[in-house]
Amino acid sequence: MLIAVLASTMTVATLMATAFGLYEEARLSRLHAEADLENPFRPARRLPVNLRRQ
Repeated sequence: MLIAVLASTMTVATLMATAFGLYEEARLSRLHAEADLENPFRPARRLPVNLRRQ
């Protein structure tokens, strides 16, 4: 009985973590899409080629 309760608890926790991760990804994607609409030619998400060169 204890194993079944622990397994179901872990299953619920995994599903909640997955739902939260999907929510965060959708929120970030929405923010990036809104930023792209404001200024479509801005390289918003490009990282610098060489951070140490100055």
